[in-house]
Amino acid sequence: MTQLKHIVYVSFSSKALNNAELKALLKVIRQKNKANGISGLLLYNNSTFIQVIEGLEDTLHQVFEKIKKDTRHTNVVILLEEAIQSRTFPGWYMGFQQIRGHQTKKIKGFSDFMNDSSSELLKGSTQDVMHLLTSFKKHT
Repeated sequence: MTQLKHIVYVSFSSKALNNAELKALLKVIRQKNKANGISGLLLYNNSTFIQVIEGLEDTLHQVFEKIKKDTRHTNVVILLEEAIQSRTFPGWYMGFQQIRGHQTKKIKGFSDFMNDSSSELLKGSTQDVMHLLTSFKKHT
């Protein structure tokens, strides 16, 4: 039986991404993740990515092997890998949409994590995941 796991990793974009490039990247990621049963959270700031991906262990490792080989980023480093009881980001396959602030609460899966001072999004995450994502927000 394959267990549910998550991997948190950091990497650096091979080039700075503008909004159109980021949206195109997220569209592809979302389609692939949905097809593979992978959910998670991707944060991007100042050419730095931090991502939490979660799914069944075998599939998660297959997807992560492809991520490591992707030339759009470099220096992929796993910060955390562990078994989890349930998904923190169920049904969210890295969707993204350019919107105004008051509209964000109406879009399923949208997160304004980088600008939000509450920790509501991370409710249910392990302490290590909360620490890593909060540190990323603070220091980038």
